[in-house]
Amino acid sequence: RRSRDVHSVSMSAGKKISIVKVPFRGGQPLEGVDLAPDRIINAGLISNLETLGWNAVVHEVKTKDDDDDKVDASKDGGGILKRPRFVGRSGKELHDKSVDVLAGDGPSLSLFLGGDHSIAVGSITAMLHKYPDLCVLWVAAQPDLNIESSTLSGNIHGMTVAILSNVGQTSLPGFEWIEGKARLDTDRLAYFGLRHCDKFEQDTIQQKNITAFSMSSLEHHGVRHCVEAALAKFGDRPLYLSFDINALDPGFAASVGTSLLGGLTLNKAKYLVECVARTGRLVGMDVVEFNPSIGDPRSVENSTHCAIEVIQAACGKFLPF
Repeated sequence: RRSRDVHSVSMSAGKKISIVKVPFRGGQPLEGVDLAPDRIINAGLISNLETLGWNAVVHEVKTKDDDDDKVDASKDGGGILKRPRFVGRSGKELHDKSVDVLAGDGPSLSLFLGGDHSIAVGSITAMLHKYPDLCVLWVAAQPDLNIESSTLSGNIHGMTVAILSNVGQTSLPGFEWIEGKARLDTDRLAYFGLRHCDKFEQDTIQQKNITAFSMSSLEHHGVRHCVEAALAKFGDRPLYLSFDINALDPGFAASVGTSLLGGLTLNKAKYLVECVARTGRLVGMDVVEFNPSIGDPRSVENSTHCAIEVIQAACGKFLPF
């Protein structure tokens, strides 16, 4: 039997949360990740958030797959980029819709439910339109920092941060729309929970002095110390959490496409998110890479539960002491 936590609702009472469903899987090859938004919502997310005092408004951005550009040959290095124009077009549609959602006073918090991690190109670019000094805490097993000449898989979800920050590349086919828009400076980026990096990614993190805490660092220094170090660097700027469910150990959330042992426990993940939420500066969040088609029913149920618990932590579900 799961315990019922005491809620702290003072930070959220009467606030509006915009939930944007993004059932998109084009940034990686596995079917099923596009089913996650409905799975999370149908498991009771909205009523749980209402209990916490939030007024939820649900939107959806669903890109039609025209099947017109499944694989593009890389211009450089002889590699293969998988469906960059489709992923790029989908990112633009999400960006444009999200800019409209955020217009005016907008929501107190924007939640984007993926879908694979490539959706963050559209969601974070839209958030940067409203908050040009936005700082991003990227919670994931991998840094998603590959570029066209370094990617081994060609999957765009593994290039998301590089696209957002324009690390080492010009625009990919399909992403021309991002030129001239606010970009994510790597000084306003922090990684948490990393446990696998390709060589290019590791070299880039070190060369650009990007704030990064591997699972070993989190275990050695503690979650609180690492989060506080990043927040001190960010100052009083607005914050965005990009949470890949594969940040969690598969013992807690196994229904993901890239499952790596040695990840966060659910309690540590919730505490990390709580530390960010307590600042009062969290303006947006995405939850991605949960795949309900992977694993047995118990695994899917546990992974759904983890996704909802992480979201609720961002929305004020934690003890007030």
